[in-house]
Amino acid sequence: MIRLGCYILAAVVGLGACTPRYEMTAPEAFKRFDQRGGYKAITADGVMLKAREVKNYPEGDLPFWTDALQRHLIARGYIQKGKTECFKTQKGQDGCTLVFLLPHGAEDWAFAQTVFVQGKRIVLVESAGPFDRFAKIEPALATAMHSFDPGE
Repeated sequence: MIRLGCYILAAVVGLGACTPRYEMTAPEAFKRFDQRGGYKAITADGVMLKAREVKNYPEGDLPFWTDALQRHLIARGYIQKGKTECFKTQKGQDGCTLVFLLPHGAEDWAFAQTVFVQGKRIVLVESAGPFDRFAKIEPALATAMHSFDPGE
């Protein structure tokens, strides 16, 4: 069963779809770049933020994909920081955020994934950076997720 879950998650993560325009009130420290589609932003000290989407195949709901993502990353050696935080955006969209810690060279990094499931697509908002820098803006990132609009 776990092997099947890994294949499913690998298929989902590997199959990118088109890059629609997403909207979000990002924390002040982030500057948006690459306006061609999707959402990409970065801080001056290197914490990254981006949104992308993948196909919801096989079709699952938010709890299914949140659990699959959590299992997949833990199996790869990521350590979950705290509990999964689920919430509603200002527009009523359900989302869940998972934050993980991992070694990256000589530094510890934080990696957060926020998942939104919308019918046949999954929108992922990812942020990552050195732990000490990420920790300073983590509360602002959590607040920003409430303003995220994954579009239709």
